[in-house]
Amino acid sequence: MASMSLQASAYYTHPLSDDVKTLQVITDDDFRKLPVIDNTENSSLEISFDILSDEELFLQYQIIHCDAQWEQDDLSELDYVDGFQPTRVTEVSPSFNTFINYWHYSVAFPNEDVRLLVSGNYAVIFHLESDPDEQVAIACFSVTEQMAFVSGEVSGYTDIDFRQEHQQLTLQCTWSQSKLPFLSPSTDLRLVVTQNHRPDTRRDILHPSRMEASKVWYEHDRDLIFEAGNTFRRFEFIDRHYATFGVERLRYQAPYYHAELVMQQARSGSFYRYDQDQHGRYLVHALNNVDDEATECEYFWAEFSLAGAMPPKGSGNIYLTGDFTYGELTDEWRMDYDPELQCFVGRALLKQGHYNYQFLCGHEWVPDFTGESNPHATLSVCEGNYYEARNQYDIYVYYRAPGARYDRLLGVAQLEP
Repeated sequence: MASMSLQASAYYTHPLSDDVKTLQVITDDDFRKLPVIDNTENSSLEISFDILSDEELFLQYQIIHCDAQWEQDDLSELDYVDGFQPTRVTEVSPSFNTFINYWHYSVAFPNEDVRLLVSGNYAVIFHLESDPDEQVAIACFSVTEQMAFVSGEVSGYTDIDFRQEHQQLTLQCTWSQSKLPFLSPSTDLRLVVTQNHRPDTRRDILHPSRMEASKVWYEHDRDLIFEAGNTFRRFEFIDRHYATFGVERLRYQAPYYHAELVMQQARSGSFYRYDQDQHGRYLVHALNNVDDEATECEYFWAEFSLAGAMPPKGSGNIYLTGDFTYGELTDEWRMDYDPELQCFVGRALLKQGHYNYQFLCGHEWVPDFTGESNPHATLSVCEGNYYEARNQYDIYVYYRAPGARYDRLLGVAQLEP
């Protein structure tokens, strides 16, 4: 197994080996939730992934505490974790009755081996037990104190256009003054906002527009204006014998199934059509009396095609995007133009299930939460921007007191139009 070096200074959830697939962080057994648990242990999450291999690999994991930009902070292990590190991954199962052999690995938090001591961002690095330098995957999640609460609204009435191509957020954040008596919101608070948990849409909001004793407002802030985008496209491959929703035809070409998806058309310049989506997420699932979907689902090549789109000169390439791409714009997810078919084509090796996806235009990029790079990614070339789009906005509230060595996560919220 060949590991890959990190491509960005910040940690984010993604495989580090070509053999690692379907890396997910699921909270409370609900794939729609954010990878966030509270510090009261009333919630739990599971990190899971598959390694395509005939033999089991013995893995360990190391936990790192990160700041609001997902870079390692100044805390020592004794400050943020109670337990011995590295820790061995013990929940491992082989695939059963599948054409491709793989091993399924999972780790739950909280667990008996380690206890997390502080709030904030955590990165879990998985590596071979025999060689700590041979890293195979990174999974990220957060722990919140639930001491700050965000409310607000999402509107198509923005400071740059009126019910056209953008959405604007207006936010209010409150906290308990008795529990946080010295919090100075103009210097100590950082709100991080993303649209549909896409890292390239991240905005760091540092300055409120007005304040009270234990409440702040963020209004008429240009950084809270987002391209509206469009509904996610959908398909499902849940039956090996029949072409289900969004699949034109199936074929088996040893050792994989191939699902040729229905050719899509660019939606820019069209009109908005509502569809119930999951904001880019995917759910592993299969029919045919499968007892354990984690180990009995097949892997298949999803073959995508897009007609009627061409990126503007100099604007970059067209990429697949969705949770299964981990926020990356890399060769693995790039669409190539096929002059014979007169459309863009691409493919992805996925596990049976229900998938959301979109087509995004931009330059090659991997997530970087420091603000040092910007992919200038846009959906408008392929998907259009429609103020009616039902986007999901995730808001994280970080607090660092003067002299503190880490960013506390006071609260997390979600907003939709």
